[in-house]
Amino acid sequence: MTTGPSSATGPSSGLAPNARSRRIEASATLSISARAAELAAQGHDVVSLGAGEPDAPTPAPIARAGIHAIERGDYRYTAAAGTAALRRAGARWFGTAFGLDYDHDEVMVCAGAKGALHMALAAIVEPGDPVLLLAPYWVSYPALVSIAGGEPIVLPPVPEQGFVHDAAAIERAAREHGCKGIVLNFPNNPSGAVATRAQMQAIVEAAIATDMWILSDEIYATLLYDGAEHISPASLPGARERTIVVNGFTKSHTLTGWRVSFMAAPKPIIEVCARIQSQVLGNPCTISQAAMLAACEQPLPEEHAMRMRQFEERRAFLLHEINRIPGLRLQAPMGSFYALVDIRQLCDERGIDDVAACEQLLEQHLLAGVPGSAFAIPGFVRLSYAAAMEQLEKGVDRLRAWAEQA
Repeated sequence: MTTGPSSATGPSSGLAPNARSRRIEASATLSISARAAELAAQGHDVVSLGAGEPDAPTPAPIARAGIHAIERGDYRYTAAAGTAALRRAGARWFGTAFGLDYDHDEVMVCAGAKGALHMALAAIVEPGDPVLLLAPYWVSYPALVSIAGGEPIVLPPVPEQGFVHDAAAIERAAREHGCKGIVLNFPNNPSGAVATRAQMQAIVEAAIATDMWILSDEIYATLLYDGAEHISPASLPGARERTIVVNGFTKSHTLTGWRVSFMAAPKPIIEVCARIQSQVLGNPCTISQAAMLAACEQPLPEEHAMRMRQFEERRAFLLHEINRIPGLRLQAPMGSFYALVDIRQLCDERGIDDVAACEQLLEQHLLAGVPGSAFAIPGFVRLSYAAAMEQLEKGVDRLRAWAEQA
C-alpha cells in the first residue's frame, strides 16, 4: 500500500524554511540575555550587562496613562498608523525636540523602533537592492535588510576615527556596490559615537551624490554627553525628502516592553508603511499609544535630568576603571548607554576571538556582555551601563579577573 510521497532521504512533509529565512540569525543580545537568565535561574549570581534596557521604571505619569486607558476601556483597534491625537503630538514632538518640521500625516506610530525599521525597509527596498550598513551597527540591521529582500553591504568599522566613517569612504562604497540606501544610527549602538554637524552634513552630501535614501535610527537621540549635539539628517539641506526617521521614548523613558515608536517621512512613504502595518500588525498597541501620548505631552525634564546624571556617573566609572585594566581600552561614548570595550590585545595574546572571550566571561566569571562580532566589530565586547552602579562595580571586578587570569 502506498502511504504517500517519499524520496531517497525519507518522507517529505512538504514544509521547510525558505532560503531567506535560513539567512536570519537569532538576535545576539537576546541570546546572551537568555543564557544569563538560565544561569541566574540555576542560582548563579550573574551580572547581566548584555541588553540595553534602563534599570529605571517607566515614569509614573506615563505608566498611569496606560493604566487609565485600560480602566476607561480604551483598548480597542485604532487606525493602522496610530491614533490621530498621537500622530499630531508626535509631529509637535519632532519639532520641539529636534527642530524637524513634519505634518501629522507624515508621522505614524509603530510597534517599537525595530517594528518601524522593518516597516520602512519593507516599503522602500526592492528585491536585491544593496543597502549600506556602517559598522559597528545594531545587530538587527542585516537581518531586517535581508527580510525586506535587500542585500546588506557592510563598511568596516573605523575605531581609530571615533567610529564615525568619512563621507568619502561612504561614497566610494556606495558607488562600488551600487547601494540604493544607507542605514544611519547616531548616537550609535554599540559604540556611543555621535556624528558632528559637519560629519553628518558630509554624509548627507554623499547620499545625495549617490542618490541613496537614508533610514535614520535616532532612538538614542536624547542621551548625550560632554556637550554632544544630535543632528538628524532630515534637518539638513537636501535630505528631508530622502530620509525616514525612527525615534521615540523606548530608551529615554524605559518604554522597552511597551513596544511603541514613531516613524517620520514624506507622506507617500508613511501611507505605504501604514498599509503594510495594517496587514502585519493591524495597529500598534492601543494602551501603549496612550502612554506614548502622555510622554509627548508631559516632557518630564527633571526625570530626564536625573537619568542622565546616573548615566553620566556610570559612564565616568567605566571609563576610569576599564582603562586601568591592562590589555583593555574604552573610548568615551558620546551618546547612548553602551561601553564598547576593545579587547583585541588580550584576544591576540590568548589566541581567542571575542565570541570565545564572552563565553569565558559568562561561563567562568558570570558576566554577560555581547561580542563585538555581533555588531561587525570583532575584538570588542559591548557592555550596557543602563544597569545599576552596584552591578557595574561587580561587572568591572569580574572583567578585571578575566583580564588578569593566567
